[in-house]
This record gives sequence, C-alpha cells and structure tokens, in this order.
Amino acid sequence: MRERSISLSIILALSFLFILVSEVSAQSINYNEYDRLTRQYVDARGLVNYPGLKGEISALKSFIDQISQVSPDSHPDKFKERSEQLRYWMTAYNAWVLYIATSEYPKKNALWNFLGLFRNRSIKLGGKDLTLEDLEHGIIRKRYKEPRIHFYINCAAFSCPALNQGAIPEGKTFEVLDQSAKRFINDTKHVKYDPATKKLYLSKIFDWFSADFLNYLREQKNTPSPHIAQFILLYLEGAPHEALAKTPLNEISVRYYGYDKSLNEQK
Repeated sequence: MRERSISLSIILALSFLFILVSEVSAQSINYNEYDRLTRQYVDARGLVNYPGLKGEISALKSFIDQISQVSPDSHPDKFKERSEQLRYWMTAYNAWVLYIATSEYPKKNALWNFLGLFRNRSIKLGGKDLTLEDLEHGIIRKRYKEPRIHFYINCAAFSCPALNQGAIPEGKTFEVLDQSAKRFINDTKHVKYDPATKKLYLSKIFDWFSADFLNYLREQKNTPSPHIAQFILLYLEGAPHEALAKTPLNEISVRYYGYDKSLNEQK
C-alpha cells in the first residue's frame, strides 16, 4: 500500500510538472522581469552592476527559463509580426550574455578569453540547443538583414554598444533600433570625424560587419557603390554631420578604433 502511495505521489508530481511546463510554453514571453532588472542594474552608460545583479540571479534565471522554452521557431503562432520576432531574438541574445557574465562574475572572461577571442557559449532557445554565434549570425543577421542590430545586441565588452536599460516595448522594435543607431553613431567613442584631416574614425563593428551596412545601402537605399560614410550620415547629427556631408567620399580616409574587450562593468 505504501509503495502504491509513493508511486501515485510521483505520478502526480510529474503530471503537475508537465502541466506547469505546458502552461509556460503556451504563454507569450513576459519581458517584465528582464525590464526591471536592466533598469535597476544597468546605468545610463550601458554598464552593469554585476555584484548587485548577481544577488538577483534567480530572477534573471526565471527569464532565461522562459526563453529557453519558447521562441518564434518553436511557437510561430505567438510571434506573427516580424518586429516581435526580432524583439525576441535580440532580447534573448542580450539576456543570455548578461546571465552568463553575471553567473561567472567576478571572473571577467566569461565571454572573451585572455587572448581576446569571443567565447561561443552554448544556450537554449525554444527548446533547441544553440550557441551565441548561431543566434547572432545564423538567425538575427541572416534572417532579418537589419544592420541596426549591431547597435543593440551587447557582447559584455566595454566597446560593445551600450546595454539598453529596460526591455523593448511591444510594437517599438524598429523605433528602438533607430534610437540605438543614433546613440552609437553620435558617441565619439565609436564614431568621430576630423574635417581637418578628413579622417573618419569608426568602431571595429563597422569593419567586422561592413557587408551588412553596405548591402543595406545597396538594397534599401539604391546606392550602387556605397561608402560606409553614407551609412554614418543616416544617423550622425549636428556639426559632425555637416562636415562629413560636405566631404567628397573619395577624400575620406577611414580608420578603426581598437576594441576594448574588458567586461562592461560599473566601476
């Protein structure tokens, strides 16, 4: 009788777990906890208070658990809009990077090794095992061909784009990407034009992913022989825009900044 009672208890427990997982899978993603955590532990510079966030690692893990079970690939009916799909994938990238970096803090080489090479960590999305590079290159870049993602996704290095405070609001994906592009391109840490020497100093992101920016100009702006300066001009503002716009493209000399791969932590 006791054995039957134990067996029944196990069956009931497994049934409850199955129902719980099914309910989570049936729901759309709830971004509230990710929104709260990034508002509380990410500052206006996009730098992270890792010791503070580590104290709430279980809250971040609850969001990771959500996206590990549900994705636009596993539940396409819940992500019918292209913008909502992209919202999910970009948030998933940032959330996983943030979770990995926080979990291993105070170690500071969770994402970048001592040789300065990116560590292609394993992740799970929608029940499928992937890597961070699968997500960035095989899904986000390949499917959406949206160059502004390079100003939003964050790889936990100091020279990466600033990590956004808060989640992307529903229906605001492309608006947030525009804001991210303006923020990045108008930050002299990433983009600077010297009209005296006609030198355009750029983040290495524009070098590594030059094809994404130039193809966008060809395909979306009908520019047959694009120059990276033409993409910069789409978002550069004020006097730097005026100076760069006046300079003939064939006279602009492009230089790339070094890339600081130290952890994006608040100090």
